Amino acid sequence: MTHTYACVRVGHMRDALGRRRDPSQNRGLRPLYPRLAHGIRSRSIRVAMSEWAWGALDRLSAASHEATNPRAIGQLLESALQAHETSDWQDWQIRKEKQLLERAS
Repeated sequence: MTHTYACVRVGHMRDALGRRRDPSQNRGLRPLYPRLAHGIRSRSIRVAMSEWAWGALDRLSAASHEATNPRAIGQLLESALQAHETSDWQDWQIRKEKQLLERAS
């Protein structure tokens, strides 16, 4: 007589991150960060900056009223990108020429 064993998982669940959970672990699990608002996407990037720039970024993000530090940094980046998009080379050229004229007079 041959015996066969089978491993059967009943109540097999996964949480939002795809981790296996037992039914007894369902309560109390919550994400570390709040859900992102519609239209916002999270992405990991690697950035190299000077110590001064990192200090400035930390101070500006600490002064922000965003819910998390990543959202505060994202808001700073969006503001910088928006400022860059609204300026063009002609604006820069006009500012440069005004500065040169002010120094010459």
